[in-house]
Amino acid sequence: MKRVLTILLCVVMVLAMLSACSPAGKEPAEKTAGGEKTQAVAPTPDEDGLIPSAYGGVSVTPAGELPIVKEPVTLSILIAQHDNVEDYVNNKMTLYMKEQTGVSVEWITVPSQDATQRVNLMLSTQVDIPDVFMIPLGMTNEVVSDMADQGLFLQLDDMIAKHAHWYAERRADDPLIEQLMKLPDGHEYSLPKVVKSDPNSMSRRAWINQKWLDNLNLKMPTTTEELVTVLKAFKNDDPNGNGKKDEIAFMGATNGWNTLPEEFILNSFIKYTRSTPYYLDNGKFEACFDKDAYREGLKYMNRLCAVEGLLDPATYTQDNSQLQQLFDNEEIALVGLAPGGGTFLWSSMEGERVREYNPLPPLKGPAGVQYTYLDPFDSYYINEYIITSACKNPEVAFRFADFMYSRDVSMRNRLGEPGVDYTIPSGGEMGIDGDPASYIPVLAWGTINSAHWNEIGPTYNDFDNNGVKGDDPYELQQYLWNATVNCYAPYKPPVEMCHNNKMYYMPDDARRLSEIDTDLKSYTRNALAEFVTGVKDPNDDAQWNAYLNELKTLGYEESLSIVQARYDSMK
Repeated sequence: MKRVLTILLCVVMVLAMLSACSPAGKEPAEKTAGGEKTQAVAPTPDEDGLIPSAYGGVSVTPAGELPIVKEPVTLSILIAQHDNVEDYVNNKMTLYMKEQTGVSVEWITVPSQDATQRVNLMLSTQVDIPDVFMIPLGMTNEVVSDMADQGLFLQLDDMIAKHAHWYAERRADDPLIEQLMKLPDGHEYSLPKVVKSDPNSMSRRAWINQKWLDNLNLKMPTTTEELVTVLKAFKNDDPNGNGKKDEIAFMGATNGWNTLPEEFILNSFIKYTRSTPYYLDNGKFEACFDKDAYREGLKYMNRLCAVEGLLDPATYTQDNSQLQQLFDNEEIALVGLAPGGGTFLWSSMEGERVREYNPLPPLKGPAGVQYTYLDPFDSYYINEYIITSACKNPEVAFRFADFMYSRDVSMRNRLGEPGVDYTIPSGGEMGIDGDPASYIPVLAWGTINSAHWNEIGPTYNDFDNNGVKGDDPYELQQYLWNATVNCYAPYKPPVEMCHNNKMYYMPDDARRLSEIDTDLKSYTRNALAEFVTGVKDPNDDAQWNAYLNELKTLGYEESLSIVQARYDSMK
């Protein structure tokens, strides 16, 4: 009750302060008498060649023209400190943006571990609001909907229509952007980062010890039943050849990059995603976790774990470092099959151990289901850049972001300075993805540097897998690309089945979904682990019905209806 009262008091404070202190001139003047905005037209520059501000700020140059301003302007940008960025002030990217745009950045950095709490406190108290929030992981859709509704985040439609150049090009090439960015009121309040990568969108892979298969004269399994046969042989027939019964047939971990087995195994029974276990069936929004097919998948996993002892139950208690110790054992391989984004999670790509493993393609289940995990919306980080009502120069802030969607700046934000941190191929080299290469990396991704912002801030990255292809098939990006394209892409489910988990909702609906989802995620994930490890029995009708009843108690049917209504509103 205390928490509820505190939230209500904060909302009252925000509303009062907005009504009393809202800066003048924050809404573009171009509206009809009825309050609806008219069709935006390209603005006409004044005699000085500049476009006057609709918000009372400084004038800017026409869309696509640099610099953005004639006189220096400073923007305050709040960002979560990234471990790999050593210096933001003297960063090459910061200096380049100032040189090209005429805009300086006053950085407000907050610790990454408590960015969300710091931002929420700032929003509730209305103290020291920056011109721009640039913290994608610290700003939820619920907060964006709420603050947009209260007028704290600026509506961007008018600026997109009048001032977008590079962003307009990206939207024309990728219509999904406009679809994703609209709130239920039909307007846009944030700018996204887009990182297109097939290996990331199909990242729930599994890796099987090919050396063990060869030692036992076994073929790569293609069905769930064939996997049982292989795992039994891994467990009982000494595939590592050391004369000891020390092999672990199948194991995962709780906290590695996609190291829990259900996202690989359950997709042989039903389209399943752990983070958002839902799908669309001819436009109808459905939950995975109440379906008979899901139950059949749990029965199979229970058989692997609790009955046959093939899936080690430590999967649901150990962290990835413990799996790594077993996987990369100095003497001999101990693990036959492991789920995860890549073998580099457990062993050096330069070492010999990873060369024992091959990707295991999706298995065909008893009903013929054979899906690769796919999240086509995972490439879009929709709350990357938000202009607040505290910003005195909104057009400048928007144009600054617009320039960051150019290919030049997008590559700088990911790779660093051209000619120094990456080079441009000149000899017709091919990229990892099979197209002509666009860059040769010099500065390794993931190293501490002052060359870029670690790809935080507006970006359109469709070049991630277009670096020069090398001769080593175990170079990480090449390795993951080959595995994805050859083993997982052929089994992608139709995009129409994929739930858009990036949708915005009306503030009240967003809050209610958040409340339900918090309890529902905890319950369904715990129940899954219990069914798999044998604490509960998925074959027992009474226990299964009790589980279904608890889902209803937690409000999952209400959450389905809220999401369905949002889908229906977009038709």
